[in-house]
Amino acid sequence: MKAKIFLCCILAAIISSISVPLTARAEAPTSPTTLTYARADARDVYFCTKKDLNTALFAIPYTYCVQILSTEGDWYTVKYAEDAGLYRALVGYCRKTNLTPLETPPANPYLNMPVTVTYKTGENIGSLPVLNELNVTAAFYGTYYSGASAYSYVMYDNSFGYISGANDDYPLNEIPAPSEPEAPASTTGGGNTKLIIALVLSALAVAALAILYFTGKKYKYVKMDK
Repeated sequence: MKAKIFLCCILAAIISSISVPLTARAEAPTSPTTLTYARADARDVYFCTKKDLNTALFAIPYTYCVQILSTEGDWYTVKYAEDAGLYRALVGYCRKTNLTPLETPPANPYLNMPVTVTYKTGENIGSLPVLNELNVTAAFYGTYYSGASAYSYVMYDNSFGYISGANDDYPLNEIPAPSEPEAPASTTGGGNTKLIIALVLSALAVAALAILYFTGKKYKYVKMDK
């Protein structure tokens, strides 16, 4: 009777050691993520009308984002800004260099910073039309650098153009500090250990069966005369 109880315990241990890791592996969740935004981590990430830096319009404001629409080679097709207030969304291209894809965009993915443009009679301050002296508010998109000169790309009254000077004094989005990579959990060693335990328990079970067989077998003895 004791041998039978011991055998049942051994078999239960074998089943537990083998079935538990299989169940855990089957229930492991998978959660694929889609990267749809990319942050400008340099001040020379240019928004272009074609996949050619010669068609650059302005540099994406530092720490702000573009929305990734598609990717091809070294380029992203992107959207910058939203159709809201003074701004209109622009679709174009950015090289992948110095653009960091994000799983979650910051609270303000696009810079919203209207600027005041002053027109004066006879003074050409950029590529926008020259009007009589007045102040207007335009939507600032980014700065275009040409050698030692800088120009701001703005939109006013649904017209885009440049005004002289850079507008780089704006609040920056916080860039999280890179986290230390976690050491991957070793599954090989654990699997080998479980396999060894299962083999040992199996051997014990075989031994227990043998013991149960021989101890339970009845022998008939014949008394021999001397």
